[in-house]
Order: sequence, then C-alpha cells, then structure tokens
Amino acid sequence: MYSVKNHKFNKDEFILHPGEYFCSSENILMSTILGSCVSVVLYDSRKKQGGLNHFLLPRVTSRITEELLIKEKNARYGIHAMEVLINDLLKMGSLKEDLAAKVFGGASMFDKQSDVGVGQINTEFALTYLKKEGIKVIASDTGGSVGRKIFFFPPTGKILMKKISSRKEILNISKQDEDLKKSIVEKQQEKKIILF
Repeated sequence: MYSVKNHKFNKDEFILHPGEYFCSSENILMSTILGSCVSVVLYDSRKKQGGLNHFLLPRVTSRITEELLIKEKNARYGIHAMEVLINDLLKMGSLKEDLAAKVFGGASMFDKQSDVGVGQINTEFALTYLKKEGIKVIASDTGGSVGRKIFFFPPTGKILMKKISSRKEILNISKQDEDLKKSIVEKQQEKKIILF
C-alpha cells in the first residue's frame, strides 16, 4: 500500500494491492483494482470510520503458512483479511453491530478453460463470512466478466466504482499504479540524501 495526493478529490489516496487492508476515520480515500479478487468494505456510521481489504482466495491450506499469516496480519486470504479488518475497526472503537458491509469483485476475467470459478468462490466466502458474523451487506457488485476499480471514502462510507472491461485494461491500470509507486519511492529516497 502506498499513498498519493488525489487532486480530483483533493484527498490523500491510499492504494491497496492484493493481500492488503487498511482502516481509517480520516478524511482520506482508499482505492483498489479487482478482477477475481474480492474487497469487502466495512463502514461504521456511528463512528464515521471504515476499512477495506483485498483478498485473493478464501483460505490457505498449510497450517504453518496460516500461523505465519496471522502473525504478520497478512490479508492475502479471505479468512485473515476479514479477521484483521473487523478486529482493527473494533480496536478503533466500532461495535460489531454498527458495522455494515459492501462487497465488490469476484469477476471471471479469464477464458473458460483456465477459469476455475475463483471469483465466485471468493464472493461466496465473503457473503457467507459476513452472514455468520452478523454483519449486514448493504451493497454489492460482484461476478460478471469485468473488473472493477473502487474508491472508498471512510468518513461517509461512500463508494465510487468504475467497471474495467478487459484484463488488458486492468493490467494497464496496475502498471500505471506501479510506475507511480516507483516514482514516489524514488522521490522519497532522494529526500533522504543529505549533502554536506
């Protein structure tokens, strides 16, 4: 995850990649790009705060890997992505009964031979998990064959979503994000150089 100044919205934008999550009550913007991955947005209207995760698969199969992921708060898998997102919001003062969810992603982006229904599996996991936890889903846009770029505004709970029609467009947007990230890192490194 990294942040940039989004001039269109005049806010700091935190860009999340697969396996990341973020919670905030600040007047910022969070964004991510989704294909078959799923993002769950949790919003607390009482505390005016929320969070976003981006996971690739519902669960990990290795016990050793699972313990490592829990220790590192890695959100690569849905089971951990949901736990850390909920727990961080609870630590920020939210009550579970105040949380509302919005679910996005889960597309079938590849040809039918290579598509094993990962998007559908991710979506079903998210919806089942939220139902089990008693968190109401108030909006969703999942499935289909198009990707999505979502923008989340934590203080209001609002989501803006752009549909991305092809895998090529997703890769292009992702490359632009990576180029921007490299540029930011290079500028930060330049600032660390001290001349005597």
